Amino acid sequence: MWTYRPSDTVITQRPPQQPAAPVKTPLSVRQQPIQPQRDAPRPAEPADRQVRTGGTTPNVSAQTMRRQRFSAASRPAMLRTACVMGGLYLCGLAVGSVCSRILSEPLMTYARYFASIDLGLRTTGNGAMVFSVGFLSLFCQLTLVLIAGFCVLGVGLIPITMLLKGAGTGVFTALLYQQLGAAKGLLLQALVFWLPEVLGSLFVILLSASAFHVSCGLLRSCLGHGGNGLGTAARRMIRRYLAVNFAAMLVCVLSVLLTLVFGRLF
Repeated sequence: MWTYRPSDTVITQRPPQQPAAPVKTPLSVRQQPIQPQRDAPRPAEPADRQVRTGGTTPNVSAQTMRRQRFSAASRPAMLRTACVMGGLYLCGLAVGSVCSRILSEPLMTYARYFASIDLGLRTTGNGAMVFSVGFLSLFCQLTLVLIAGFCVLGVGLIPITMLLKGAGTGVFTALLYQQLGAAKGLLLQALVFWLPEVLGSLFVILLSASAFHVSCGLLRSCLGHGGNGLGTAARRMIRRYLAVNFAAMLVCVLSVLLTLVFGRLF
């Protein structure tokens, strides 16, 4: 019979595991810095960032080139239109001066009334009224031309406006000569009325040329012939309208100065 004894069991113990020896890296390899990959393609920048940072995209450059070509092509046309509008104004001035005697009696009464009011303001030297009346007149004319420029009917309304403006000036000049005489009326016209009227009419003519150009573009667009550069022309007309209104204030100040210096002499 077998009897269990502690000496019969042999306990084998495993030796403790030693840590792995570190791998020695050569010094030349450790000291080399990590270089970025230069050949890797960079992500493309968005179009809005390119525009902000000064970069140009093909679409932006194409639009800029089209605008430059449109501006260069529209300048001679704008100059010709301004000359035509100036010619219409001079035609109306001549017709109003010659035909002032053949107007109907209600129209002559109306014209004499406003001519007498204007003469009274100039001869009494009322500078505030001269400024307000002159600026209101120019502002209404410029605003009417601007509204006609944003309308297809402005193709016909703008030339008619220039004819009527010239005719009104011609009738007023004729009535001035009738009330004061030829010599005195000519002197008053040269010293007080001539320079402000020429400058104000020049501003209206310039704006009417721009408005006529925009109105013609609207008509071509409605007929299906395209409207390239119409937005640029409209923005240019609005900027010119604001600049001309500011210049009209200076013209009215000049009119006040001439009235205060020369108006009381008559």
